[in-house]
Amino acid sequence: MTEFFGVRHHSPACAFYAEEFLRRTQPEVLLIEGPSDLSGLIPQLCAPEVELPGAILAYTEEAPVHTVLYPFAEFSPEYAAMKWAVKNGVEVRFCDLPSGCVLAQIQRETPDKGESPDSPPNVYERMETVSGMDNGSFWEYCFEQCESYEDFLAAAENYGAELRSFSGNDQQNSLREAFMRRVISECEAAHPGGNIAVMTGAFHTAGLKNVPFTEQDRALTEKLPSVPSKATLMPYSYFRLSERSGYGAGCRAPGYNELMWECRRSGDIRDSAAQYLAKIAQYQREHGFACSTAEVIEAKRLADTLAGMRGGMLPNLADLRDAAVTCLGHGSFSEISLACADIEIGTKIGSMPEGAVCTSVQEDFMRQLKELKLQKYRKASAEELSLDLRENLRVKTEKAAFLDLERSFFLHRLKSLGVSFCIQKARPQDNATWAELWELRWSPQAEIEIVEASLKGDTVEQAAANDLSLRLAEADSVAETARLLDTAFECGLPACVKTAASSVQRQTAECSSAAEIGSAIGTLSGILRFGSIRRLELSSLPELMEKLFLRFCLCLPSGMVCDRPAAEQLITAVSAVNDACTAHDFLDGARFTALLSDIADNNFASPLLSGFCCAVLMERGLIAPDKLSELIGRRLSPGFAAEGAQWFEGFSKKNRRALISRLSVWEKLCDFTAGLSPEEFKPVLVCLRRTFAEYTPAEKSDIAENIGEVLGISKQAAAEFAAGELNAQEQQDISSLDDFDFGDI
Repeated sequence: MTEFFGVRHHSPACAFYAEEFLRRTQPEVLLIEGPSDLSGLIPQLCAPEVELPGAILAYTEEAPVHTVLYPFAEFSPEYAAMKWAVKNGVEVRFCDLPSGCVLAQIQRETPDKGESPDSPPNVYERMETVSGMDNGSFWEYCFEQCESYEDFLAAAENYGAELRSFSGNDQQNSLREAFMRRVISECEAAHPGGNIAVMTGAFHTAGLKNVPFTEQDRALTEKLPSVPSKATLMPYSYFRLSERSGYGAGCRAPGYNELMWECRRSGDIRDSAAQYLAKIAQYQREHGFACSTAEVIEAKRLADTLAGMRGGMLPNLADLRDAAVTCLGHGSFSEISLACADIEIGTKIGSMPEGAVCTSVQEDFMRQLKELKLQKYRKASAEELSLDLRENLRVKTEKAAFLDLERSFFLHRLKSLGVSFCIQKARPQDNATWAELWELRWSPQAEIEIVEASLKGDTVEQAAANDLSLRLAEADSVAETARLLDTAFECGLPACVKTAASSVQRQTAECSSAAEIGSAIGTLSGILRFGSIRRLELSSLPELMEKLFLRFCLCLPSGMVCDRPAAEQLITAVSAVNDACTAHDFLDGARFTALLSDIADNNFASPLLSGFCCAVLMERGLIAPDKLSELIGRRLSPGFAAEGAQWFEGFSKKNRRALISRLSVWEKLCDFTAGLSPEEFKPVLVCLRRTFAEYTPAEKSDIAENIGEVLGISKQAAAEFAAGELNAQEQQDISSLDDFDFGDI
């Protein structure tokens, strides 16, 4: 005899009555909605060491990786049924489409990754709208608060039938139900006369109960499209289980559902209201808010009253929330919002024992968390981790001495693989090249990303190395390859460092972009300057940098005649090469200085780039004062207004304090602007506004004093004028720039 029990996913009442259903049915075989090819994971999922929430994750074997999740909590009826079956020695299997078939459909339709197959969206909301209730009130009033097994069973069956009338039956659900009917039929044939229990979503039960398996079903399920796939168990979180994370079959408040489940198990669902309000009060007190017992009592009374007014026997979550806001939050939800999130959603994260997960990368990840003492960071709330990569001389073993360095390698490898467990933040100190700051937070999405990495290798290190090797093979620019070399260096992958260095050398001979080469030089210079702390072999980099430097010096002159965007890229490159020349004696600094002098003196070079080169020379004291004066006078001439303004903009990008201290510069700038016609002044004004927008208020005040001195105005008057508001005429003049054609300035 085959008995059916329709459930709503993650419903505590369904989980409670599912156990009663099985006790009464005493089946020989239990069939549960789930991927039929993954039944072998049920014993592992039900092991005593497992702490839920957890999930079965199925994923494609080939990139791009597609995944499908089947999550469970203690209060999930399917999980409660599995536990009962395992405990009582009853054969238990999944009966839904194999995971490879589901993944094949996902691969065709490419929906949101990780979303479990479920009934059409919003059907629950539509039913609640028809019932005249919202915020989950219909289900909670009519089902979660039901205290009769027979009443619940009948109501759940009717609920499933109504779900079908509201949502219809699409092609995918028809295929799933045909497959489940096939599994049920085969099970009945294998156990003639035996008791078989079938537990599926209430939506599907109405399409399975008293519906025979037909030849049409056989034809439909004979050759199912499938893709090669694997599966693993993984921890899950209450946040991910909640609807807020976008999981389609999630529950509104998993923390609250757990509370109801515990009350059901302890014998009285009526305790859930008092426990919810008491937990809110406890949270408020622990976080410094006044919350009295009298207020909790009044909130309970109000919740009971609201439930009676809204048609419920007991308060539901909406009633409790409203009562808590009124009595415990003193009318303000913001006062108890964090408490509500903590009690209703929760931060609970499950865990899987060693050997339960099925991919080697997951195992390696967990092993390294333990070895590197990072297990405490595997939680839902973000926490910062500061690393000191220097050798710790206060410990006895080499392993302990370089613990933070090994942590850095591990986190950089995860970052390179795109695992969101770790996010690198800006260094805590600008000059502390030995320091790193990370933000660590575990999420089910991070676990999925770790599983995806299993396609690239058996360990985190191997996966990162293989991924970098693939990216190096696809890199088509010397700058990109140099960045990958830096990544390999940060990840502590010497073989990848060697491969990347060879790729940079090969691409350098073919590259004609000074911007790309300059970027690569800056990257390699950073590695050499700060690289010794990572204890990797870098002896080949100086020779490589010399070749890049020579190529840069050959390519820059041909690229100096360019538009503004290209000039900005070249400025970044020149700045990087300038820093490298200052830091490394093996680079030909004299050649670089001569190159800058040529560009600074070239009338055909981009004025923005030319001005910047002049600023670099001035900053390093490599230009004679009379030559600097001659260049400024030549560039800031009325005959080339727009070009002169751009030159000054480039000139202002370096060592502003030295520039501000040179009164002669501001004399020439004043003479330059004073000699412009109104039409010439507009493009100059645009450039000057853009230039001085990057200056600090203190720097602008010093400039105003300089200009005031040039014009014979007192420092105080100049400062007041510069800080003053625009008058009506000035505002009108500024507004006229809205219609100005900025062109290439």
